[in-house]
Amino acid sequence: MSPRRALPKHPLTVYTGIKTFTITQKSLAKDNLYGCVEFPKALLTIDPNQSIEDYKSTLLHELCHIGLEIFGLDDDDEIPTIGNEYLTTVISNMIFQLAGLNPELFQYIFNND
Repeated sequence: MSPRRALPKHPLTVYTGIKTFTITQKSLAKDNLYGCVEFPKALLTIDPNQSIEDYKSTLLHELCHIGLEIFGLDDDDEIPTIGNEYLTTVISNMIFQLAGLNPELFQYIFNND
């Protein structure tokens, strides 16, 4: 039996200023997912069984889902009618807010180690 790989170490909480999400690390292979957010449970689940680069990318991807939800852009039917400038403004504000509230988590994502 091969030794179990250590879970990536980073904060397991996401603060949004409105709601606090918990991050869990578990296999999502049976669901064919790398990560997912359950908004009613305030839960972000990420599969640790991916390369560190893919893990960080998935984590950022799921954080973007959270940010878009808190900025009111959770309905896929509405997003195609939004202009590029508006969406860019929302996303940049979202990332700035989430990074400011979660500096250690974003340091982990963007650290090259």
